[in-house]
Amino acid sequence: MYLTPGADEQQVVTALRSHLPNDVQVMTHAEFIEFEENYWKSESPIGFIFGLGTAMAFVVGGVIVYQVLSTDVNAHLKEYATFKAMGYNNVYLLSVVFEEAVILAVLGFIPVPILPLGLYALAAQATALPLYMTLTRAILVLILTLIMCGLSGSDRHP
Repeated sequence: MYLTPGADEQQVVTALRSHLPNDVQVMTHAEFIEFEENYWKSESPIGFIFGLGTAMAFVVGGVIVYQVLSTDVNAHLKEYATFKAMGYNNVYLLSVVFEEAVILAVLGFIPVPILPLGLYALAAQATALPLYMTLTRAILVLILTLIMCGLSGSDRHP
């Protein structure tokens, strides 16, 4: 149902809600979109699968970054010992490991804008669902990547 131009959307919704029984949901277009998104995220199996996939990717990525940082620290143990002998404290050495973790996060994030565009298009075509990469989603992935790499780097002390 469409409103006439100039009509107050909230006023029409309030009037409809007061005249219709409680088992009828009256929503604005924005409320309906939010309702549908929440349903697909929380009530459908697809939302659970995507959430589980995200959690597994976070854990597996964290383990991989931990292994890379651990290998690098072990390969440069003599250099870290030299820094310690020169008077550098543990906080400085840990900051070096964190710096490497951030570099890994940024380098790992570079393919994010490219690869998912094709995957989203493929999934949208296969499921006929409106799937697309948003700037908010890409920023969320960058933040999660930085957190994952930071956690992996926090456990590796030179």
